[in-house]
Amino acid sequence: MPLRHTRKKVGDFEIHSLANDAISLSIAPALGGRIVSLRDVISRREWLDGWSPAAKRRLWHPTDPAIFETGPGAGIDECLPTVLACKLGRKALPDHGELWNQTPEFDADPKGGFSCRWNLKSLPLAFERRISLRGNQVRFDYRIENRAGTPTPFLWAWHPLFTWKPGDQIRAAEKTCLSPGGTETHPWPEPQPGTDLSRALFPKGETPAAKVFLGPLTKGVAAIHARNGARLSLTWPAALFPYAGIWITRGFWKGLHHWAVEPTNAPVDRLSDIRDPSPVSLLAPHEVRVWTVTVKLTPKDMPAG
Repeated sequence: MPLRHTRKKVGDFEIHSLANDAISLSIAPALGGRIVSLRDVISRREWLDGWSPAAKRRLWHPTDPAIFETGPGAGIDECLPTVLACKLGRKALPDHGELWNQTPEFDADPKGGFSCRWNLKSLPLAFERRISLRGNQVRFDYRIENRAGTPTPFLWAWHPLFTWKPGDQIRAAEKTCLSPGGTETHPWPEPQPGTDLSRALFPKGETPAAKVFLGPLTKGVAAIHARNGARLSLTWPAALFPYAGIWITRGFWKGLHHWAVEPTNAPVDRLSDIRDPSPVSLLAPHEVRVWTVTVKLTPKDMPAG
């Protein structure tokens, strides 16, 4: 499929878009390389929260760059080297990591896609993300490098905030879920009577939000199925990222209704909670690690393939 690269100003931000006949993807480089829109061209579904409708578009710099909640809470960003703020020794690691509020080195290649590169300040890590379109798939190619001569721990979570619509369902092969930190095990998708996390349904009177982890996984696969048959399917290497965080808010956080499937290398939100780092959460001196996350959009009435 032929690719089309466009750019335009939306408010104070320059938005770059890459599209073919199946997918349109838009990114705001100045907003931490945030992907603000992922749209199925055929079904016309916008899969990312915060972009549609235009009158309610959430696109602004955080009022406090140390607090994620003051940002737009929209689209896809990257959590590295932690999700929640913590301390690692004497080093303070910021809320949701460094990347979401740090403008990356950005390149746009109409034929090859978009690339973002960051150098972290809190830990000696270099991080790169390349995005390309291939038919009805988006490919996210990642590279992380330990620039130190000593081992360096890290916690990475892919952080998409998907739109939630009635009838949507998260489907995964895993039948159990863990509380943050892995201290409790519950059945997926109903950890308590009347709750169905796969459909973001909560009993009346209960807090309409949840964060759990699926895993450890043998396969990195999950999907969101819409009522009309459209699907968003995720794949990632479970050998490197054997968990998936599931975040759901039905108005509890900032009054928003969205959810997330977050491939990650540990069932925790704070890097400091990884007491004995395993190889998947520890980079050897000068180690370079690469991986790929793939998003496939399937409009209604088409086979999943």
